[in-house]
Amino acid sequence: MQRCDAAATAHFGIPGIVLMENAARGAVDFAEQLFGSACGQWIVLVCGKGNNGGDGFAMARHLVNRGARVDVLTLGPDSASQGDAKTNLDIIRVMEKETSLLRIKLLSSSAQLADMLHRRPAWVADAMLGTGLSSPVKGEIAEIIEVLNSSSVPVLAVDLPTGISADTGEVMGGAVMADHTVTMSGLKRGLLLRGGREHAGDVHVVDISMPREGVAREATNTFQIGLDDVQQWLPRRRFDAHKYQLGNVFVLAGSTGLTGAAVMSSESAMRSGAGIVHLGIPASLNSILEMKLTEVMTIPFKETGEGSFSLHDYEAILERVNTSTVSIIGPGISRQYETQNLVRKLIEHATMPLVLDADALFALSGHLSILQQTKAEIILTPHMGEFARLVSQTKEEIDSKRIDIAQTFAVEFGVTLVLKGAPTVIATRDGQIHVNPTGNPGMATAGAGDVLSGIIAGFVAQGSTPAHAAACGVYLHGLAGDRAKDNVGEYGLIATDLIRSFAEVLKDAAPPNRRQSS
Repeated sequence: MQRCDAAATAHFGIPGIVLMENAARGAVDFAEQLFGSACGQWIVLVCGKGNNGGDGFAMARHLVNRGARVDVLTLGPDSASQGDAKTNLDIIRVMEKETSLLRIKLLSSSAQLADMLHRRPAWVADAMLGTGLSSPVKGEIAEIIEVLNSSSVPVLAVDLPTGISADTGEVMGGAVMADHTVTMSGLKRGLLLRGGREHAGDVHVVDISMPREGVAREATNTFQIGLDDVQQWLPRRRFDAHKYQLGNVFVLAGSTGLTGAAVMSSESAMRSGAGIVHLGIPASLNSILEMKLTEVMTIPFKETGEGSFSLHDYEAILERVNTSTVSIIGPGISRQYETQNLVRKLIEHATMPLVLDADALFALSGHLSILQQTKAEIILTPHMGEFARLVSQTKEEIDSKRIDIAQTFAVEFGVTLVLKGAPTVIATRDGQIHVNPTGNPGMATAGAGDVLSGIIAGFVAQGSTPAHAAACGVYLHGLAGDRAKDNVGEYGLIATDLIRSFAEVLKDAAPPNRRQSS
């Protein structure tokens, strides 16, 4: 966004104050959508010395013109503001002399703000630092943040909550807990990652009329998935489609004590629209899983003494992998030594797409070169702990640079990486990043990942690219979690609730002109 700002001014000749004006007007328009007409409201704006404060100064003018009574609290003397921010401050200084609706005060202490908020304004704007933060907040600003966070007055953050890193989402010492954030021109990573996601509240993007060509010139490779993307990427099916045209998913899953993972991954593949799903399981589990499953067909294979997959049936399993449209390997297969060797051999010699999850990811630890040797297209679906083991880094190190580390890994090993978490990040082999906005803490439950692997494989089976299958799968999986939360709450949510809800959200997400097969 900094490069886009610079290009708008340097290349296209748009004065910075025009962009600031558009930002302020857009922010006030959005505030009226949230809090009602500004006319007759009392509103408090806390403004810093830089351009974020300049946005606040310009907002004050628009609010007064719409009939609001506005208190502007500044964090420094007028002389501390420069450029476009100073221009807008000078304008409202003149207005202050002409109208009783506007007061501008130097914020001398956090107690002053606390007293004002105690008198219940309609809402308060955080226009202190925005994206300009480079070091942890402390002193007076930290105290102001505490006051804002302890108040029940709704907080609207302008561009970014003060205290949040625009690049990483890290809370820099302390951060404003906003109810809503109105951000300018485009999303910042910090609004989607780490503490920023929680502190930003509901996020709204304001178009400040940057030339599209300028934005395209500085094009990002990081995107947030939206419903319109999913509707565009969902696999289409012909009116006369039959099951053999909709793909054959082979699932290699399960071991003694871990049959649930096999059931959930194979059933969710079926539920996402795959034409046929075969579940390969250790032979002793066949009768159990035949009772649990109806639409999914089971294939028993020779097993180890521990009830897991054996190398003795390697050729038969590999043939099944390479004659299926896509295979899932890993849910519940165990970490038994022979089984792990089997998994590595299958990955190395596979030629058809693979979704690798759970214990298959454990098999790759210390053997990542296999990913560069295989001819198969690979989708990996690790959670943070599994990925930390794969790359030999701590979870904290990964979380601080989630997007960059995921991107580097996907490009280096030529895979589609689904790094699960809050938020889940999808990195593609060509360096594209998709960040998922759906889901909730109730999905932190055993089996949720097994459901996701099945959904993704089901979309691949129907013809989606690995990247699109992963993005659609993650988005709709999260949406199913949100639907399930509405039905049973976060605490009571279990993985099978996701399968039940998934069919509903998939139906709702499908474009209106899609033809459904009978």
